[in-house]
Amino acid sequence: QSRYLAFVLFFILYLFIVFANVIIIVVTARENALHEPMYIFIMCLAVNSLYGSAGFFFRFLRDLLSSSHLISRSECFTQIYVIYTYGSFELSFLSVMAYDRYVAVCQPLHYHNKIRTRAVILLIALAVTIPAISVTPFVYLSSTLPLCGNAIPKVFCANWYVVKLSCVPTGLNDLVGMVLTTPVIFLPFVFVLYTY
Repeated sequence: QSRYLAFVLFFILYLFIVFANVIIIVVTARENALHEPMYIFIMCLAVNSLYGSAGFFFRFLRDLLSSSHLISRSECFTQIYVIYTYGSFELSFLSVMAYDRYVAVCQPLHYHNKIRTRAVILLIALAVTIPAISVTPFVYLSSTLPLCGNAIPKVFCANWYVVKLSCVPTGLNDLVGMVLTTPVIFLPFVFVLYTY
């Protein structure tokens, strides 16, 4: 009985997330006054929020209604990729927004020269491409591991817990994960701190 109540509550939460983000996207796209870099970057965060919430909530809501919580290997690694790229995109977009605000506040006379349409497109492309490329290798490496177990103590597939189920040493996975975490998590974080 409590599963159904949880399903209803989380379904309402998911609908709210979708509704709020679609409103941000539609208003930003339709209102010419909002066709400024800051609002375009906020719209990118809204699109990313739809992407990430879909990667989590579809499976989570299905599991709430199901008596068995089984997930196929391909679904699990797809979910890992979506959730990890969602988080990475979020950090990248926040870095881009921090740069935009840094230029607007610290170099206001150069703002329109530095933040042109071409620069905005390039920043968005980099904010999507770098995380997507960085997450792909360690998800791929994890997907090639033979697994000896099949129980994950989370409500979603997390790379660390899947790797821990491996029958073989995972040193390469650990190394690649640490090396690729730097450009995706720490560099954006340090950059945001620097701009503030």
